[in-house]
Parts: sequence; C-alpha cells; structure tokens
Amino acid sequence: MQMINLSVKLDKKKIYIIAVSGGVDSMVLLNFLFRRNYFLIVVHFNHLKRLEAINEKKIVQKYCQLMKISFHYFELNVGNKDFQNQARKLRYQKLKEIAIQYKTNYLITAHHLDDLSETILFKMARGSSLLGYSGLSSSFYHDGFFFLKPFLYVSKKKIIDYAIKNKIIFLEDYTNQLDIYTRNKIRNQIIPYFKKINNNFLQNIKHFHLQMMDVFDFIRKQTHIFLKTYNKNSFFDLKLFLTLDSTVQKDIILYLLEMKQIKKNFTLINNIWKSLKNIQKPYVEWFLDKIWIFQKNYNYFTIKKKLISEKKLNFKPKPLLYYCFDKKLISFCSIIQEIKCDFNKIIPPFILRKRKFGDILKFTFGTQKLKKFLIDKKIPLKKRDDILLVVDQKKNIIWIPGIYINNALCQKDVFYLGIK
Repeated sequence: MQMINLSVKLDKKKIYIIAVSGGVDSMVLLNFLFRRNYFLIVVHFNHLKRLEAINEKKIVQKYCQLMKISFHYFELNVGNKDFQNQARKLRYQKLKEIAIQYKTNYLITAHHLDDLSETILFKMARGSSLLGYSGLSSSFYHDGFFFLKPFLYVSKKKIIDYAIKNKIIFLEDYTNQLDIYTRNKIRNQIIPYFKKINNNFLQNIKHFHLQMMDVFDFIRKQTHIFLKTYNKNSFFDLKLFLTLDSTVQKDIILYLLEMKQIKKNFTLINNIWKSLKNIQKPYVEWFLDKIWIFQKNYNYFTIKKKLISEKKLNFKPKPLLYYCFDKKLISFCSIIQEIKCDFNKIIPPFILRKRKFGDILKFTFGTQKLKKFLIDKKIPLKKRDDILLVVDQKKNIIWIPGIYINNALCQKDVFYLGIK
C-alpha cells in the first residue's frame, strides 16, 4: 500500500474540529489523524434523508466512545431545492459553532483527490472564476476560520486500501451512486471514463490544480497590493486600475464581490469590467443584490450599501427659498448668494425646483444644456437628481447653489437669494 501524505501541515498543539459522516473517507481520515495523536473534536450530521443514517451515527459515535474523542451530533432539516449547496452551508455553520465552543478556528473535512477532480469538472461545466476552476483548496481562511482538507491529494483508492488494511468499519451512502445530481453524474460516469483513457488522470488533475493555485495566488497578491495602496475610504483609483493587466482588473472586481458575499458569475464581472473601461460613461451603477451597489464615479469606483430613500424616511423638510434686497434680512438662511442682474430681464417670484429635461443655462458667451454642463462638471448622476435650481417666471435659471450663477443678466442691480 502506498504511503499517505497530508496536503497540509497540522499542529499537535491545536484543536481540530473534524466532520465525520461514517463513510470511508472521513472514517479513514479520523483514524489516520487520531493514531498520530492530533487533538480532534468529531461532528456528525444526519440530513434526515435515509433510514441508514442512524447506523452511520452509531458507527461514528461508537468509534469516538472507544477512543475517548468528543462527539457532537446534529440533525439537519434541508429542503430538496438546491439541497447539496444548502446542506453544505448549514454543515459549515454548525462546525463553526462547535469551533467557537472549543475556542479554536480549525475545521477539517475529508475531501480527497477524486473529489477535487469532480469539483474541477463541475466548475468547468457550470462556469466559474479562476479560483473556482482550480477546484478546492487544501487550506483556506475565511471569516475567521481555517478550512483544512488534509486528504486533498490522496486518491479514493488509497483511502479504501487503508481502510481494508486497518479494518476500519464504515458505511457508504448509496445515494452517492445515484445519478440524481450533476455532481453524481460527473463522479459516476465522466471521471471513470477519464481514468479509463488515462491512468494518470488524477495525478494530472493534481498538477493542474497546483499550477492554477500558483497562478491564482500571484494574481490575488496583485489584487491585495492595489486595494491596499490605492484605497481612499473604500473608493479605488480608476485611472491606476486601468493601468493593470486585465486579469488582475477582473480579479479585483471578483474579490470585492467575494468580500461582500455577493453572488457572482462571469457575465456580471465582465460587464462591470467593460463599463469601468468605458470612458464614454463616467458614472454607472450596478445593483448587485438587495444591499450592495457597485458604483463607477468618474475617477473612482467602490462597492457601497444602498441608501434608504428619503421619501421612505420622510425626515428631511423641503427647503425654503427667500429673496430680498438687504442681506441681513435673510441671515438665518444656511446658504446665501448675491445676484447681480438687470431687473428688466427677470420676473419674480422665484421658485426652487429640481432639474427638468431641456433645462438651459445662459452664459455671457452663449448657452449650454444643463445636462451637458453637469457632465462636464463631473457631477455624479445620483447627485444631479438632487440638485436645486432657482428659476424665475420666464424659466431663466438664476442660480444653482455651489455650481452656477447666471452672469448673463447684466449687473446693474443687486439682490440676495437664501435657502433654508
């Protein structure tokens, strides 16, 4: 029998939470690690789908009692819709809870080389990111926990050989042999075919995986450097972003989505990437989910939370406009502006309103559409809709606070406008 080598280095001073199903993979891993004196806490799950599950519990529990290993049992009630994915999430949630209980952050699962090949082929069939195409990672840190797969480069055959030699009792889940899920079809039909046409298929998968992980690690390092160096309060420099290689650019987008746990796909990442490069559209927003927005804002881009509509909050009072000839009379206003004009060219009363389609600004050199003016000023689209205009009865735009004053009205008379 060939020797088993672990894909990750374990520390005998650490506590490891290990998921054990009662199948050959996890029972061999449990035995292998226990015999080498690693400190293990066993967690077993029952998905309430098979009558045989109670026997699996008995096998795992009996082994733990014999070896004096702490044992924890959970029954998981997961619906049939997206069962495998939802069950996996729930299992990891429970593993984390046990890890917190034992004040450790190391979680172990019994994924092996055949699982790795299955995952790579599954991701290729479905479409994924570079990290996704590389399959599983032998060691992965996320949300404060280390997820370890010590058997990742060990073949199923080696595991079975070990079980036979060491007389390890286990039960196999018969549903793994049923082609009811895409993964099962890959496991039972496609992988055996590849093994048949190439005896080195699994080793080739391992080499592919290691190469892909090296490439991914290099690209991700460039991503971390950019996000750390060119980050201003979570706004990232677009000009510098565009100087990077396109592969790094796409990984930056991917990483930002991952950090917010946003569901991602190749089409979304590619669309965002193309728009970030499009200089004709300086302001763009993507509504990623119910919480997050990816925003391109002229020279920067960011992911931010959606703002609750002011109309829903109903807390901001409508601003009031005042005008007079004595500045002191409107000293209570938060914004005051002196206006020089010819009273024959304007018609009070003035009104305060939002912009409208076709609004025109007047200058001493001619006119310009308000829309074009705001674009040239690089005013974000969101802010454009909140801008207040002071307009007279002839629809002359007199003043836009902080942005524009109509100086085409002559300058022989003076009055003051105030907003509160």
